[in-house]
Amino acid sequence: MADINKNNNNNSDETKEVESKDKPIYVKVDETTRNIIDKYKNLGTTISNLVKAAVEMYDEYNSISPEVKAIVDTYKEEDEKLVSFLERAISYYGKQKNLDRDLWVRSRDEMKMMLIGKTTFNQLIAAAEAPKESLDKPFTKNVAFDLILWYNSGKPLKNLTIDEIITTIQKIWVLANYFFDINVQKEGDEYFLLFKHRQNKRYSRYWLGYFTELFSSENLSFKCIIEGQAFDETLSMTIKVGYKKNSS
Repeated sequence: MADINKNNNNNSDETKEVESKDKPIYVKVDETTRNIIDKYKNLGTTISNLVKAAVEMYDEYNSISPEVKAIVDTYKEEDEKLVSFLERAISYYGKQKNLDRDLWVRSRDEMKMMLIGKTTFNQLIAAAEAPKESLDKPFTKNVAFDLILWYNSGKPLKNLTIDEIITTIQKIWVLANYFFDINVQKEGDEYFLLFKHRQNKRYSRYWLGYFTELFSSENLSFKCIIEGQAFDETLSMTIKVGYKKNSS
């Protein structure tokens, strides 16, 4: 008998739970909200769908990261509606994105312009002013690690593999238009890199020294054997991983 009563109570609880979930929700709304509801009802939308969409949108907005919310709070005008701000932000983003992309692509292709940082610019100026047989000094002020760490989201240099480093160089140095193509081939633990540019042999010699310095750095977790040749409009390098250094 006790088991029957227990089962009846459980069934009753389950029934109440189902009823409570299915029970209609009634709320009193102001005239402005009622007019919005009527507007979409006349377009064929049910109140339940309106409520569902509104609740989901509210939940999605409140799930935005605190960092993004802080940006909204910073740039939204004091009396500006959220939708108005989002329209303005999206419009601005679209215009800037298209403008930046079009200008960069055109300047890169038509004017052969480079995306160049301050340190690299100073290095190239120093290399240009140095005697023709004296290009080694700028190599020591090697900014490549800054770009490599940036591209790999700050991952410690000791944790980066040679594949990650070479892939970064292949992408960033072409993006910056230092080279219009970097071809990479791998055979076992040996990498063959062919850099193509539109400059001269001195330019090739500069970058050969630059990358030789980079792959010889004690900051890397591996030791490399490096060979390279500089030509008028190409630079070839062979990089062989000799051994991995101790993590300690």
